[in-house]
Amino acid sequence: MLQQPNHPQTTAAVPKLIAATLQAQSADIDTVSGATITTEGYKESLQAAIDAKGA
Repeated sequence: MLQQPNHPQTTAAVPKLIAATLQAQSADIDTVSGATITTEGYKESLQAAIDAKGA
């Protein structure tokens, strides 16, 4: 199971990323301002999960 780091930017960004994912219904979401590294890691993990589910 994935765990998010206990970091203020990550803690603030993850709910926004989840909401964007649900709205987009894909990994094609915008970067959260101030959390570029978190966003890129989230998108990569999300796409890997989507790809694994389709396999």
